Amino acid sequence: MKFRAAAFALALAAPAHADDWFLHEYGELRAFHGDWIAVCNDAGAGDCRVVQTQKNPGSDAFFDSRLSLLRRDSGSGWTVELMDRGLINSDVRAVTLSVDGTAIPVGADDWTPSRTPDDNAIDSLYITGADVTDRLVTLMRPGAWVTLGYGPASDGDGMAAFSLRGVTAAMGAVDAQISQR
Repeated sequence: MKFRAAAFALALAAPAHADDWFLHEYGELRAFHGDWIAVCNDAGAGDCRVVQTQKNPGSDAFFDSRLSLLRRDSGSGWTVELMDRGLINSDVRAVTLSVDGTAIPVGADDWTPSRTPDDNAIDSLYITGADVTDRLVTLMRPGAWVTLGYGPASDGDGMAAFSLRGVTAAMGAVDAQISQR
C-alpha cells in the first residue's frame, strides 16, 4: 500500500508526459497546464515558450494582456514578454516585477521595448536581463501570482497580474521537449 501511495504521489509531481502535447492547426506543438500553455513552433522543432493570456471584461479582443516566457536562444534561461493593450512601449521609462508581493528590482538595462529591430509590437515589453529573469522564474515556480508594472501607463493602468497555476508544469514540458531534440 505504501508503494502505491508513493507511486501515486510521484505521478502527480512528475512533469507532463509527451501525451499531453498536441499538434495545433498552425503547426505548433501545444500542451495546456493549468492557466498556462506550452508552445513549440515547427511541430516541436522550433522556438518554445510558455504563455498565459487574459481578457478584460467587456472587451471584444481575443485577449488584452499576455505574459510569455520565451526560451533563450542559448537554451539556458528565459526572456519575459509582457503584452498589455494600451501600453505604448516607446513611452515606458520604468518596469516593476513582483511575485506574491516580493519585489524584483528591474534596472533600465534589464528590459527593452522590442526583442529585435524587426519586432515592432508597440504594446509589448521584453525583460531580457539574465539575473532578473532567473530570479523571476525561481520565484514564479512555487508562487501564486506575478505582477508586472510599467510607467507611464499610457491608456491602461500600467499593471498586469497573472496566475502562476501551471507555470512550473508548462516550463517543465518545454524543457523536456527541448531535451528530446
